[in-house]
Amino acid sequence: MLCALAVIALGACSDEGPVSGPGTMTATLLSPNGAEGAAYVLLLGEGIGDVTPLGDTELFSEASAAATQLVLINQTGGELAFEVAVADTTQPPEAVIQEVAGPDDALRTLTGYTLEIVR
Repeated sequence: MLCALAVIALGACSDEGPVSGPGTMTATLLSPNGAEGAAYVLLLGEGIGDVTPLGDTELFSEASAAATQLVLINQTGGELAFEVAVADTTQPPEAVIQEVAGPDDALRTLTGYTLEIVR
């Protein structure tokens, strides 16, 4: 029984947290206004790879050495989300939200918007 407790204790100590390395992260625009129609977002950082839309999001992108520009569109209004390949999943790219438009195509003020990027 003492051996079993030692094995359990050692297993609990081995939780080291995230390990750095390449992978895919999911990004979702968090809106204080609910459903959105479109957004223009910049991703900054090294090691940004392919970007693919999720759900009803349409995505158009252009990458340069300085940034990856993204236009996200949801024709019916709703969630704007995508996946992005990165060189190191412990270091997500920095996101700068440039513009957001509601389902009615009216531009929003950017107060309260964030781009959540998770593993």
